[in-house]
Parts: sequence; C-alpha cells; structure tokens
Amino acid sequence: IIIIFIVITFGGLLVLSSFLGKIPENPVGTVGNTGGNLYNNGLFCENEGQVFFANPYDYNSLYSMNPDESDVKKLTTVGVKSINAAGKYVYYYQDDVGKGSGLGYAIKTTGIYRMSKNGNKIECLKKVPALNMNLIDNFIYYQHLGEESGLTLDKVSIDKSFEETALEGIMSPASAANSSIYYAHQEDNFLLYTYDTRTGMNSLLWNHKVYNPIYHTDGYIYFMDVENNYQIHRYNPATGEDQTLTYDRVENFNVYDNCIYYQKFSQTSPALMRMFTDGSNAEVVAYGNFENINLTSQYAYYTEYGSATPVYHQSLWGPVNPSVFMPQATK
Repeated sequence: IIIIFIVITFGGLLVLSSFLGKIPENPVGTVGNTGGNLYNNGLFCENEGQVFFANPYDYNSLYSMNPDESDVKKLTTVGVKSINAAGKYVYYYQDDVGKGSGLGYAIKTTGIYRMSKNGNKIECLKKVPALNMNLIDNFIYYQHLGEESGLTLDKVSIDKSFEETALEGIMSPASAANSSIYYAHQEDNFLLYTYDTRTGMNSLLWNHKVYNPIYHTDGYIYFMDVENNYQIHRYNPATGEDQTLTYDRVENFNVYDNCIYYQKFSQTSPALMRMFTDGSNAEVVAYGNFENINLTSQYAYYTEYGSATPVYHQSLWGPVNPSVFMPQATK
C-alpha cells in the first residue's frame, strides 16, 4: 500500500509539474506586434496596457512602462529588438549584451527568447541569428540566414517543442493578420504576396510592386509604392482600390490607429511627417532625417538617422511638440 501511495503521489506531482510548466496557447489570430513597429526594428511593443521597449540609454536592455510612460521597470540586462508580446509573455530577439552585467551578460547568447512579463522565467527558444521576427498564433516566424541555405522563413513554437523551415527565400514576417503574412516577394519583383501560416499556402495577392506592406486593422494594406517613387499608397484587397496618400518620396513609415508617421525624402528639407490614414492633414513633426519610427497608442518614438540616442517622442495626435524621451526606472 505504501509503495502504491508513493507511486501515485509521485505520478501526480509529475502531472502537476507538467501542467504548471505548460505554455498556454494563444487565441487564433494573435500577432505579437504591429507591422510598422517591426519594420522599424521592433523597439517598442504595446500589449494589454503595457509598453515593452529597448532602452538605448542602457545598452538596449528590455524595459516596460505604462502607455503614458509611467511606472518604468527594467526587465533584462541584455540588448533586444523585434519585441513581441501576447498572453503572459514577451518574446524578443537578443542580439547584443553590450556592457551589461548579470546572468544574461555571462551567457552572452544570440537568439530568440521568451520571458514572462514581469521579467522572470527567461527561456531561449532558439539560438539562431535572425533578421526579424513576429509572433503569429503560437509560433515565432523569423528570417534565418543559414550558411548553406541562405535566407529562409523559419518558425519555432512558443514552447520550443517544434521547429521547421516554412518557406525558402527572402520574405519579412513583419506584417501579419488573420494568421497570414503579407509581404513583398523579392524574388518575384516585389509583388504583393500572402502566406497562410495555417495551410502553408503561398499566393500572389496583387500584381503590383510594393515595399514594406502593412496590413492594418481597417482592412487596407499600406505600402511604399515601388512603381510610383516610393509614395505611400493603400490598397483594399476586397475592392481592388489603390489610393495615393502622399506624393512625397518616403524613406520609411509606420501606421497606428488612424495615424501615419513617415520620413519625407528631400535634398533640401527632409522631415518627419504625420497624417491621417486617408492622407489628409499632413504636417511636419520635425525637420531632419529620422528612423526607428515606433508607435504606441499614445506616443510616436524615433531617432535621428544613424544615431541610437537620443530617442525623441511626440504625442501621437497631440500638438506638435517633440522632446527627448528619457525613461527612468522606478523599480
């Protein structure tokens, strides 16, 4: 009887341990960050009332804060980018430990990581060099540069129990919606394609040259038009409508809610601009050349071209009054 009791108890503890350690599945349609943020290195990510960001004043260590920039907390001591979040976890690409300290610094590994939102339970999902990554449903999709295979779209499950190559060739998983990836097919002249992550079907969506397509919640796909001097356009897959939003040549851009921020190319007066998603109310935010345009529900964040610091922030739709963003950890 004692032996049976011990076996049952031990078995129960194993089952309980397995249950407690199980990573909950995400709802179908989950996407880890916006396409616009991920095209801009994924340095900010807003999820369920929290903003996770790479702090360039602290070697790009991962921090969290409220959308209004209060309650700033330091979560890691390593450099991160391609930040994604869903459920109880944050996912990120660890690419540089800089001059940090602690366990992450001692290990000094590059790869894809999962971490609980409070900064505990860090798990490496894959030690691999990746150009960018996106959480789609229950897999991290990432561009992998193999020594022999070249660039491929690979995936690893959030519990790291399964991994495989999804597609051969160059494609960015940055823009996703409804379990599909929308991308410019570089091997097919930058035409707009979709990849259904559920079925593995890869298909031409529109016979038009696009760059950095972003599927938005309003049903439009926003993109830089390769055939028209890289102006910002939007395309409606349901109706086939192609609408020009700006006649400026654009270097990079981002879309959030009803707002677009973009870098206007000009030999004499380059500027960071913003406008509504229908192209109206275009105005200058700041003169100069800027990059790393990341948007949250309350702020736009950006840096001068070629510089990681300072980081500037501007109220997403408030009066134009950019200032330096200097986060100070409260804990």
